[in-house]
Amino acid sequence: MGTKRHTKVFLGMFLAAFWLCSCTEDITIAPPEGRRRPVVEGRFTNELKRHEVVLSYTSELYTDSIEMIPNAIVYVEGGGDTIYFHEQDGKPGHYLSDSVAGRKHHWYHLEIQVPENTLLDFPLRIYADSYMPKNVDQIDSLRLLPLLTEEGIPFVDEQAAVCVCPYFQALPDSNMVYNVELFLNGNHFKNRPSQLMNLFSMRGYAGYYFNGPEMLEDNIEVPVGIMNKSYMREGSVVKLKLHSITRDYLYFLYNQKLSVGSNPIMGAFPANITNIFSNCDAIGWFSTTSVVSAEAVYHEWE
Repeated sequence: MGTKRHTKVFLGMFLAAFWLCSCTEDITIAPPEGRRRPVVEGRFTNELKRHEVVLSYTSELYTDSIEMIPNAIVYVEGGGDTIYFHEQDGKPGHYLSDSVAGRKHHWYHLEIQVPENTLLDFPLRIYADSYMPKNVDQIDSLRLLPLLTEEGIPFVDEQAAVCVCPYFQALPDSNMVYNVELFLNGNHFKNRPSQLMNLFSMRGYAGYYFNGPEMLEDNIEVPVGIMNKSYMREGSVVKLKLHSITRDYLYFLYNQKLSVGSNPIMGAFPANITNIFSNCDAIGWFSTTSVVSAEAVYHEWE
């Protein structure tokens, strides 16, 4: 009797599993695709270097391929200068200027013309305007310190944390926003703790000497980035770039950070924030930022 009962139970489980499997099929979600649009990624700074503008088209949801925009005429006007960008050999859609430095407190106008346009039946014109904001005059010094706060920071191992602490005279403008870039031995440093702190406002610090006596009431320096000690060796060189950015560009960066990606199950895309205009819809951002930098050499501590 027991054997028959077990056989019936097993047979019932098998039939239930078979029914569930037979009713399962792959489902592909096919949300409606919007019209292809040009995408502009461009940054122009006061650094003496070759600046880049990247042009592409938006792509379909489930594809990894990106169609670039070649053969465009790209130039930036501002500060009494006209700077032309030339397409790189072997890299369609990537345009570089000659070595040139922008000027703070100036407006810059980006102009793009695509004579042979595959998106529309008429030549494509894309343009943007951006003001290069002011920045601090200089970073007086840069220190690499252990994590000194007792509360700790989420996702940060206190024993392995290297705090990047600059010292400079902050400007009195409370609306200034900074974007921090860290470099280790000449390479861009992007570990998670540094990304958690790479955008911050100077509201509340305006007019202070950053990490000066007025701020150090508890003798704890304020870091603008945190690096992981495991990536560093005695004598490693850390470079900090402090970008002064516009508040509109800050909202654009936050918009990108809040995007949940290309999976439609995860939710709707955020509204596209852009300063790019054209004779058809376009997205992206052309930013003009002023930059100051400083370096420090890492020495291991006990």
